[in-house]
Amino acid sequence: MKTYAMMVLGCKVNDYEATYVREKLNPYYAEIDFKDKADLYIIFTCCVTNTAESKTRKFLHDARRNNPDAYIVAVGCMSQIKGGSDDFADVDLIIGSDQKDKMIEMILNHEKGSKVNESISKDFETLFVESYPKKSRAFLKIEDGCNQFCSYCIIPYARGRQRSADHKDILKQAGILSKTNKEIVLTGINTGRYDDGEYDLYHLLKDLVLIEDLKTIRISSIEINEVTDEIIQLMKDNEKIAHHLHIPVQALDDEILKKMNRPYTMKEYLERIEDIRRQIPGISIGTDLIVGFPYETDEIFEGYLKMLETIRFAFVHVFPYARKKGTVADTFDQQIDQRTKKERVRKVLDLQQQLTQEHKRSFVGKTVKVLIEKNDECCSYGYSREYIYTKVPGIYPVGELVDVTIESAMKEVIGHAAE
Repeated sequence: MKTYAMMVLGCKVNDYEATYVREKLNPYYAEIDFKDKADLYIIFTCCVTNTAESKTRKFLHDARRNNPDAYIVAVGCMSQIKGGSDDFADVDLIIGSDQKDKMIEMILNHEKGSKVNESISKDFETLFVESYPKKSRAFLKIEDGCNQFCSYCIIPYARGRQRSADHKDILKQAGILSKTNKEIVLTGINTGRYDDGEYDLYHLLKDLVLIEDLKTIRISSIEINEVTDEIIQLMKDNEKIAHHLHIPVQALDDEILKKMNRPYTMKEYLERIEDIRRQIPGISIGTDLIVGFPYETDEIFEGYLKMLETIRFAFVHVFPYARKKGTVADTFDQQIDQRTKKERVRKVLDLQQQLTQEHKRSFVGKTVKVLIEKNDECCSYGYSREYIYTKVPGIYPVGELVDVTIESAMKEVIGHAAE
């Protein structure tokens, strides 16, 4: 049997699309490690940062080095933006942000050249995944594309305009996934703006909770102005919906938010966070934060640190701002030097480490539901619905939802199964 190797860079949407390709390709090829000699290499590319582009170039080079005669496929965002550049000169098949539903046929036919459409389709491509093998959690892509055009972001150009899956397809797929994967994470480029013309995200969640085998539903990421009162009420009324929201803030200052073209002020963001916490005490709220954006003075950054102490996120993914050619922010003056950006990232991480630990300690004495993801010789491990990674003494089946009382939250969170 011929072999293939796959490398997936970037976001959860890429992960989902790669899972679809694996599922469809496995009857024809056996998967091996990327560093081994394969007949076929598939690289899911990413261009959200310069680092991601650099990694993409490296893996394209590695694939050809591993096997000069291999058939190499590059697919995804960087393929869409730069598929015609010298970076892809050694690639056999280039696929952008659509036609992924035709990938398997193209691969089996060993088609050559670029299949990138300059005008990305406005229709949602249904890539039906039936299982995430050997995992408790499955991603389910419900939306693609973005209409926001934040000044720092290349993704609307790489992924196209916002479009949503048909809710009937999602519910059917969720029902199948729930037979093997007890938690489903709804994902997309702008998940909170899901709308197929009949269902918005609230109506979709309302039907998903009715799937009997599905134990937990998690939203991968959602903007603050998309967390509606209806969604919060549904989270309160149905324990299947995880008490965990990832709500990107990106900046913690009104002047910077405006330059980023973000659709809220800090006052609006803070008030909504406070309201969510008032309605759902103990909810875990995480965020994304970019530091070193143009015009971010020392004074503004010090304000960031104070704001982090005020909001007290459970988790923060912090990124140094990276210029991207083709975005509005790339043309801004007052760009911040790399050394300053690196130092600001370090300061945020140092502070957030303390805040995250305090958040974990707030669960000591409480009972949470933990989805078991793996075992060792003595213990089981998994994430709670609040996204707290927990160690549970004893061996419990992978995929089982266990009530766990948290006993300690020092270096790791430890709890025992509740009686």
